[in-house]
Amino acid sequence: MSIIIILSGGFGSGKTELALDLALEHSTQSNHTVLADLDLVNPFFASREMEKYLTRQGIQVVAPHGDLSFGDVPSIPPEILGYIRQDNEMIIDLAGDEAGAVVLGYLNRYILERDFEFLLVINPYRPFAASLEEIIKLKTNLEKVARFKFTGIISNPNLVEETDMETIIQGHKQVESYAQKLHLPIRFLAVEERFFEETYSIYGEIVRKIRLFLRPEWIRPVEEVVQYGERDR
Repeated sequence: MSIIIILSGGFGSGKTELALDLALEHSTQSNHTVLADLDLVNPFFASREMEKYLTRQGIQVVAPHGDLSFGDVPSIPPEILGYIRQDNEMIIDLAGDEAGAVVLGYLNRYILERDFEFLLVINPYRPFAASLEEIIKLKTNLEKVARFKFTGIISNPNLVEETDMETIIQGHKQVESYAQKLHLPIRFLAVEERFFEETYSIYGEIVRKIRLFLRPEWIRPVEEVVQYGERDR
């Protein structure tokens, strides 16, 4: 069954990493996978940096180009409506702010015609997710303008290179607390491969192993990521 999966969250939540990983997974199960990059606020981390690589993996990438990518006013790629109306597996990377909400509000009636998941990505170690109040504010603002509600949460507790098992355990505990108070299910707990086995032994099927694709240039060059991705497939 085809589905639209929308990922949103505050800056540093890791939603773009997860969007890339989900798109690659769905591309192995579907002949028509679309990754729509609609995060127009933080283009430095936007998944269009990987567009050429993803195209080689059979993923159709939809993203604004040139000046449209960096404007203060959301500029939605015109072809996005066509893809939403098609029978496909579609992953949408969306900004977790007013601009993202405006985009969703515009696409609302088209998305509601499809099966969809609207997932809030939470990394409790980032400023925008450090308290329940911040999470509620982000959630409420997005839902009000988008005119539909979140369907679940992705727990993504990490401190990038400084992550250890204690980071994951304590962070996920915090996300579980948020989820309970927001009355939303946790769809999965995302962890790097090096933590997968130990995390799986604690939490079971909810754990999802992810690959890291995007890092600032001073941490990990895009070229290295592409080579890693090609070796891994």
